[in-house]
Amino acid sequence: MITAIRSELLRSVSGLSLWAVYLLTIMVPVAVFSPNDSLAVIDEADPGMATARLLAPLAWSFVYAGFIGAYAVTREYYYDSMDRTLVELGFLRAFWGKLIAGSIMAMVLAICMFCIWTIVAFFILNQHGLPLTLTAEVWRIYGGALLGVFLGAIIGGAIGWITRNYYLGAIIVLAFPLAIEFAWLGSSPGVAKFSLGLSLAALSVPGFKNELLEMAPAMGIACVWAAGLVVLAWFLGRRRVS
Repeated sequence: MITAIRSELLRSVSGLSLWAVYLLTIMVPVAVFSPNDSLAVIDEADPGMATARLLAPLAWSFVYAGFIGAYAVTREYYYDSMDRTLVELGFLRAFWGKLIAGSIMAMVLAICMFCIWTIVAFFILNQHGLPLTLTAEVWRIYGGALLGVFLGAIIGGAIGWITRNYYLGAIIVLAFPLAIEFAWLGSSPGVAKFSLGLSLAALSVPGFKNELLEMAPAMGIACVWAAGLVVLAWFLGRRRVS
């Protein structure tokens, strides 16, 4: 298993196509950041609240984590190399090796992204005459976002095994949370908050704008989603290779 994980980690940092993954890591928080809304709050908030508001987009880091997890699987189907991998490693080691390696890679990139976003927040706050203030709420954003990244990568890997298609997997892990769930939150927030992406986002910003779940129920819902998709991926994967 260690060999399988090491091999997947090596693949995750090789190849020109990985630059798209790195770019996506930067673009996701930018995509969900609302300058007008956030800057308006900053002008009326204390340093701790202003810092938390600027770092809130990190809650959506699970989106690129899901892509990283799915990409670890779907790229092999895309390049017709999965059969060779399954022969060399066996389904058990290939399945868990890709899920674990994807989650490790996603968390490493997330920590780098957190540092970059925090530096950006520092300069924005400085322009408004406020210091960067790392309150308990801010640390909760970091911790919840990292947990969301871990679960997001596992879920993305499971979706990769289920779909076995690069484009379909990418659409599910990227378009669904960033487009469909955002729209769903606006039309049916009482139901949408139980969806996969919004439950993961709530781990970092629980109860955000009174629209997301609180921490405990968000954790429960997210774990149910993750466990269900991993079990489904395992079942389908075993049936396909048998």
